[in-house]
Amino acid sequence: MNVSRHPIRRLLACAVMALAASGCNAKSGPLDLLQPASTMEEYRAMSEQLFRIDQAAIEAEAKAAGLDKAPKPKKAKRFGFDARKATTDSEFIATAQGRQVAENVLSFQTPSGGWSKRTDMGVPRQKGHQFGVEKNYIPTFDNLATSTQFWVMVNACNSLKEARYCDSAARALKYILIAQYPNGGWPQTFPLRGKYHDYITYNDTAITSLLTIVAAAANGDPRLEFIPGALRALAQNSLQRALNMVVATQVKVNGEPTIWGAQHHVKSFEPTAARAFEPVALATSESADLVLFLMTLEQPPEHVQHSIESASAWFERHRINGLKYRRDGSLPSLIPEENADPLWARFYDIHSDRPIFGDRDGKVYFDVDKVSAERRQGYAWYTEQPHKVLKQYARWKQ
Repeated sequence: MNVSRHPIRRLLACAVMALAASGCNAKSGPLDLLQPASTMEEYRAMSEQLFRIDQAAIEAEAKAAGLDKAPKPKKAKRFGFDARKATTDSEFIATAQGRQVAENVLSFQTPSGGWSKRTDMGVPRQKGHQFGVEKNYIPTFDNLATSTQFWVMVNACNSLKEARYCDSAARALKYILIAQYPNGGWPQTFPLRGKYHDYITYNDTAITSLLTIVAAAANGDPRLEFIPGALRALAQNSLQRALNMVVATQVKVNGEPTIWGAQHHVKSFEPTAARAFEPVALATSESADLVLFLMTLEQPPEHVQHSIESASAWFERHRINGLKYRRDGSLPSLIPEENADPLWARFYDIHSDRPIFGDRDGKVYFDVDKVSAERRQGYAWYTEQPHKVLKQYARWKQ
């Protein structure tokens, strides 16, 4: 597929006209003629073109609204609405309030098919305004963005029986499939943004939330009966590539599989650092979320079963008993508590197998008390998430 030829120019014109006032409807968006890339060259070209589509559409809409520059929407800690109700409660989405949430979310979907994070979608996006609050905003999978909005559209589609919500969810699924690297991973943002955002990102459940969607589409989840057959076939292929990628990125030490990093290099699959306080390490919380997903698969292939077993064994070996991590004081701290659920450090050094803790200056410590007060308060350095894995693993083995 040569994405630099005529089809992409048509797509760009279509996206601009759609948001500037006419020619294209929700069913004929910029993703319709695109297929998942088979090479990184194609993938990067597609990323660049979709970025241009998003930016050109915003500029055209702002111009049509008489604005010199597209203003940013309001900021929110999450999305400005009750995500649990909007994604799962069919009775809520059928109320006037729920329908308004669905309309608001729909208004924030980019021409490329995704959504933002930290943006208030409790109110509709104003014509000519940007789709998110971040500078040079690009759709993202970070902080459950796009995956949350996808399930809002699915709930609205099934509950309200209106085509525009079903079309929106289908476009979002196509966007997710297009955003997948040829090797099976996903970046944190797509179109690509550069730096650590381009790494294969397990951090903050980015890939796990996408795997949940892709698996639902691939395996005939009844909530997704409206998804076209061709899109379902793409999801089935996507899931297989993703599972192979998951097994390939599981970190091996002395030839033995352990768990995963928070992010991995897109070419080498090696675990990488991200922000200054997120060093190269084994990441327990992200790995636990990933294993919990893998255990939901019916009849997983043998190599996936082996990943589940080896990761669960690693969690068992590294459990910390008799301590609780308290975050309700002036500084978070570990305190003795006999009946506390087991704990794990957030990160473990790959070579020494010891807990490690990062700081904004890039320094890495083996003692959390040496980390700055700001990072001790602003980051969860211990987690109980692997305990869910160990409890579920016993049932899964049966």
